[in-house]
Amino acid sequence: MSEASLIQLCYVSGVLLVASNAWFFFRVLRPLRRLSYQAEQIRQGDLMSFERHCGGIPEIRVLRRAMAGMSGHILRTQEQSSAYADRLADGQENERKRLAHELHDDTLQSLIAINQSIDLARSWMRSDPDRAAEMLRLAREQAVESATNLRNLIGGLRPPALDELGLVAALEMEAEKARDVAVSVNVKGTQRRLDEARELALFRAAQEVLTNVRRHSGAGMVDIEVTYRSEAVLLTIADDGCGFVPPAHIGDLAQAKHYGLIGLQERIQNLGGSVHINSTVGQGTKIEVALPLQESQQPDHLVRDPVCSALLEPQQVYSSLTYAGETYYFCCPVCQGAFQKDPLLYLVRSPHLKGCEGHPVT
Repeated sequence: MSEASLIQLCYVSGVLLVASNAWFFFRVLRPLRRLSYQAEQIRQGDLMSFERHCGGIPEIRVLRRAMAGMSGHILRTQEQSSAYADRLADGQENERKRLAHELHDDTLQSLIAINQSIDLARSWMRSDPDRAAEMLRLAREQAVESATNLRNLIGGLRPPALDELGLVAALEMEAEKARDVAVSVNVKGTQRRLDEARELALFRAAQEVLTNVRRHSGAGMVDIEVTYRSEAVLLTIADDGCGFVPPAHIGDLAQAKHYGLIGLQERIQNLGGSVHINSTVGQGTKIEVALPLQESQQPDHLVRDPVCSALLEPQQVYSSLTYAGETYYFCCPVCQGAFQKDPLLYLVRSPHLKGCEGHPVT
């Protein structure tokens, strides 16, 4: 090979090497650096970071779109959780106002009237004993009425029948209160008392569903069935109302600002249970609640991501951070970024989702 040919070959090889390096830099290395920067932005709480294009080869673009989808899912969950937390706060405030109104307009006024009757009876005790006796009788009636109203108010906060007689009896009493719809309660299996948390969760679930039936379904009949099994209790509530198209996930109801069923699901899931909705337009709705009698135990070596609730083996943990003296573990930068942006959102929504180093998740 002549010297000129050798020089030409080296020149071509050099050009190809520069071109390939340039292609690798602009199509692979720089897009990967951009992707890495976007991941760091996610970790710092910018959930929209992956919406910005980073270019590169198709594989990198597919990876960016996948990460954008993950961050979008976290963002939607965060927005729904925030809306749900606001709704809970509003509900609590409205309940406080209702209680204050009832205590002031009913109980307080009754006590004032009783006091006035007693004062009048005392003043007439010698001059007009019959009139004094009538005022004392009136005071007694007012006291009985006030006690009845207070008992009803307390029963609305926590039904005494639930503590004294159990779940089925409380459901039967709730069914008797329904005036605009016929409600039946049936039991399968051997009826028995459950622990306080489970009985209350199932009773509140039935209350919420009955409220929705009265408000939205136009049903004339509701069947409540409680099935006792050795390992679980099943609560099924079926109506003959108008039905609806159920969402793929109950959490999607937050978009329509229907938070009752979301709260129902969270209460049941906190006890290890599940909620399923079966409904067809024009054919009624059936809601099934399954609640295990014993909370499922998780292996001691697993930890839980507080954002997406994923159970993680130690080798699956992406990172961890300490907040308020507790250590939290994350499966990906998206979850870590969401938590860092607003940790209280996830601690308020799911206070049981805390994984501490050396302790099992419960």
